Amino acid sequence: MATLNPVAASPLIAALRDALARRDREATNAAVESLLATGAPLGTEWKRIAELMRMSGEVSLAIRAIDAFAAAGGGATEALYDKVILLTQTGRLKQARDLLLTLPTKRMDPAARSYLLGNVAITLGLIDQGREELEKVVRARPGWGPAWLSLSSMVNLARDPLGDRMLGDRAAAEAQPPRERARYFYALGKLHHDRGEHDEAFAAIAEGARLLRSDVPYSRRGDEASAAAAMTGFEPGMIERLNAQQTLPTARPIFVTGLPRSGTTLIEQILTSHSNVADGGEISLAHHVAVATGGVSGDAITAYLGGGGTVEKMAGLYLHLLEERFGVQGRMIDKTIDNSRFLGLIAASLPDAPLIWMRRDPLDSAWSCFRTFFIHGVAWSYGLTDIAHHFRLEDQLVEFWQDRLGDRLLVVPYPALVDAPEDWTRRILAHCGLAEEAAVHKFHETDRVVATASALQVRRPINRSGIGVAEPYRAHLQPFIDAYWGQGGPSVA
Repeated sequence: MATLNPVAASPLIAALRDALARRDREATNAAVESLLATGAPLGTEWKRIAELMRMSGEVSLAIRAIDAFAAAGGGATEALYDKVILLTQTGRLKQARDLLLTLPTKRMDPAARSYLLGNVAITLGLIDQGREELEKVVRARPGWGPAWLSLSSMVNLARDPLGDRMLGDRAAAEAQPPRERARYFYALGKLHHDRGEHDEAFAAIAEGARLLRSDVPYSRRGDEASAAAAMTGFEPGMIERLNAQQTLPTARPIFVTGLPRSGTTLIEQILTSHSNVADGGEISLAHHVAVATGGVSGDAITAYLGGGGTVEKMAGLYLHLLEERFGVQGRMIDKTIDNSRFLGLIAASLPDAPLIWMRRDPLDSAWSCFRTFFIHGVAWSYGLTDIAHHFRLEDQLVEFWQDRLGDRLLVVPYPALVDAPEDWTRRILAHCGLAEEAAVHKFHETDRVVATASALQVRRPINRSGIGVAEPYRAHLQPFIDAYWGQGGPSVA
């Protein structure tokens, strides 16, 4: 590959800057491709370009850019460590782990290395290896919340000696910065929950949530505006008219939405156990389509189409980004948390894509959301009345989309799935156009990456352990009950 000198590269750099200023995805990608093809001497700037490409979902260009960054530094360990991080962020966890294991340890912080290896191992289902690495971290960094949170997620701490070690680390944890301290308190809440110490569990989680609220504030007005936009402009018959304009095959993605901790990962695991379904995850691809379209509302779609856009371009961008993330083989599950806010965009542009919405008992769901530390930050989950507010908005959305989409939207009640798993699994398969296979009924035996808070649960058969989980905390959850159902609370059965 020829290498440009800085002067010769400058027109290509100018083209990239111009494309970014115009927010022109195709021109941006073409400019990066040209810089890569000609070996532009950008040095450390390649790292910034890699991150830009990652954030826009262009995984292939991101990896090539991070390789250029590593090459510019002579393959330095630090640059290759950056590649490990990029690989984890783009779902390539096995590749990330394999690369990390080849890197010399002397030039890396041992605790940081063990923390990354431990979390990757947990996600890959290598529980013993994950625990071994994470225990190295808490020995090296007493009280460090992120490591304790990961450890607490992988074991029942009721009788495990890790529990007493965690309690012994509390003074060190109190000295950590707020976000690290918050993670420790979420882990501490898990410890007390496992031991049946419900008052102490709630108090610890509430303290973790309090620390996060100041860092990631929740805007009720912003949430309301987002929900309203998602339901605006979709007059009866509009989606069907747009579907008739689509000429691309759009059955590859299967969308599973619903509140966090409502069972979406369980559905994902069932479906990815099918031979025709290759992978899935929380991949946030519809967001990129919304940016290109100018919004999520029916009005935004209408304006986009009036300005020269097409439903083929909308679907083409989503399908391209899906291929960037997962390759070209098999059907894929998209279970991004906020897909409820993109459902009109998805339904309009991807007419053959199955749509599934998970529903769970609101009180169980509220407690599960409150007790969970969401790695990407879910601001409404840090307060019980905020959770109620967000849940009410989601109730409006599912009611609206059931009306607009009819049978195209399959609503799956979590308790019903647990009580009759074979019947509901067959319904889900039929809805997705998948033939029945024995493996989907033994989904817990499927060996795959699960990168959510439900990673360990879905490696067990369906059981009733997730039903009634809020009952020991009912008194503590009264603010949610009052805000969601009205003062005084209703029957929440």
